[in-house]
Amino acid sequence: MTSSAADPSALLAAAEAGDGPAAARLAVLTGIGLGVPPDWRRAMELLGRAADLGFEPAREQIALLAGGSADRAIDIAAWLNAPRPRVLSEGPAILAIDGFLSPEVCDWMIARAEALVEPALVYDHATGSGRRESVRTNTAAVFDLEKMDVVLALVRERIARAAGLPVPGLEWTQVLHYEVGQTFDWHVDWLDPATPGYAADLAARGQRIATLLVFLNDDFEGGETAFEAGGLRHRGRKGDALLWANTLPDGSIDRRTRHAGLPPTRGEKWVLSQWLRGRAPRA
Repeated sequence: MTSSAADPSALLAAAEAGDGPAAARLAVLTGIGLGVPPDWRRAMELLGRAADLGFEPAREQIALLAGGSADRAIDIAAWLNAPRPRVLSEGPAILAIDGFLSPEVCDWMIARAEALVEPALVYDHATGSGRRESVRTNTAAVFDLEKMDVVLALVRERIARAAGLPVPGLEWTQVLHYEVGQTFDWHVDWLDPATPGYAADLAARGQRIATLLVFLNDDFEGGETAFEAGGLRHRGRKGDALLWANTLPDGSIDRRTRHAGLPPTRGEKWVLSQWLRGRAPRA
């Protein structure tokens, strides 16, 4: 991403001069509060401006976010308040949220991810980046700031509010793809503070407090998310979410959260995956 693509002042000037993509990019920054105060209503105005300027992706996002509304009005309040969760397990704390995303938004995320998927990586504590490992055979699409649109920005806001954690603490969203036999074998999402290689990451970004998954399709067999604790296996319907805490109330890691993404036995599985930390990264 060029510096101007993350500069709200430059984007505003371009949008006022008739640049539709600039207006859409500024809508993302305004929604998430990067370089400007967060303001979702202003973000929607900017997205509308981009659509009026003929930027087709903005028109498509408005139609999607409006959910079939005749006047294409976007209900921001409804978007920012997720359905109430139900408890699947109290120890570890695991919640299901039915109907977290609409089927249309699920399809949007899959369509965007299809062109971006690459072999999925695991966290390398020595380098702070990812590496290939036999424990993980699926593919993944990572959506950084450059790839984020207003739809995904709103999805991330909804996730943060459902978990009660700040948006700046969300890592980049991933969409995971599993073909028959592909898996993410038994693992944990928290970073072990006893491992020296994690010290710099934990100091800069804090612990991964929670994980949220959204099942983006359900036309497959197998592919459950399995937890060792209690032998829980869960597979939601299209648009349902699964949320669990990787830490205990005192902030220590919950070692009972070891889990696996089991392989589908028929069809292919798509899942949105979001790790959440407690604060924005520190320099």
